[in-house]
Amino acid sequence: MSEEWVSITEAAERLSAAGDHVDRSTLSRYLKQHSDALPLQRAGKSNLVDINALVAHREENIRIRTAPAGPVSLGTPTATPPRRFAGTQADGASRKMLADAELRELTLAEKRRQVTPVSEVDKAGRDAVALMQSAFDQAVETDAAQFAMKFGWDERHLRITLKQFARRGLDVFHREMLEHLEEMRRAEQEEPGAAVPV
Repeated sequence: MSEEWVSITEAAERLSAAGDHVDRSTLSRYLKQHSDALPLQRAGKSNLVDINALVAHREENIRIRTAPAGPVSLGTPTATPPRRFAGTQADGASRKMLADAELRELTLAEKRRQVTPVSEVDKAGRDAVALMQSAFDQAVETDAAQFAMKFGWDERHLRITLKQFARRGLDVFHREMLEHLEEMRRAEQEEPGAAVPV
């Protein structure tokens, strides 16, 4: 089955137009509840869902009985897909047991300090940048004097050049770290208590 990623708002509109009347907030809760089967993709500030997978999931969900008997087009024509999602209560209970087990594993990993909260990673990253800056500053002073004596270069110009070089490298490192930390922070907000492997 081909994928077609749309915003949650558009997905709610398409489902409603096809007879599965659902508003955006209800659909958002549904997607959160079934996140294991219906993963979201981040696109800027929006979350996207595969509309074809969503339709198949809702058609197989025994608790939803809204769609008319005949096939309904939601945009792109697709062949009738094979069943992808189990619809029995036993399957639902099995998925819940697996999710509970994963949650217990994460809790145990946190106790064993095998994962680290995002806030600790953030602080450690900022401390590392400050330590590197201090180390580079000390190295510039020492190396500028040594290179000036060894090669007969102007020590003042060398110091300026080395400081610019160190600053550019640190800026790139700092920017990359902030981007990664922001991604982790967003994930933690969407899923409270998120941690990263150590």
